Amino acid sequence: MGSRGSFLKEGGFSSPSRWHTVDYVDGVKVLAPKDPKASISLPERSNTPGTSYLSYRKNGDFDQLRVFGVDRIPKFDIDYGTHNGEKSLHIHYFTNGIRSKTPNILHPGDALYEKYKNLLVV
Repeated sequence: MGSRGSFLKEGGFSSPSRWHTVDYVDGVKVLAPKDPKASISLPERSNTPGTSYLSYRKNGDFDQLRVFGVDRIPKFDIDYGTHNGEKSLHIHYFTNGIRSKTPNILHPGDALYEKYKNLLVV
């Protein structure tokens, strides 16, 4: 798993990881910061093409699912949080490595909701 760092010719990232695996849910790694005082966030890059990572809040609630493409750059995030004063399960897509600021609300029945619903415990 990569962190903020440069790309290596071997295909990985050079800086040390700031996360560690605390669990697996349906084969997806649940990550937490190694520093317990750090904010909950997920890596911006992955050493494994096409992987996904999960984070949960300290109380066990779902926080974020980040899905990476074969290029090891995020494709999208599914988050549970507040936008425009409303708490919702929503998705941010990435374009050229930039996360969209305007999310799409995710509803039961949506293809991505149905695909990942076992991970989205809110």
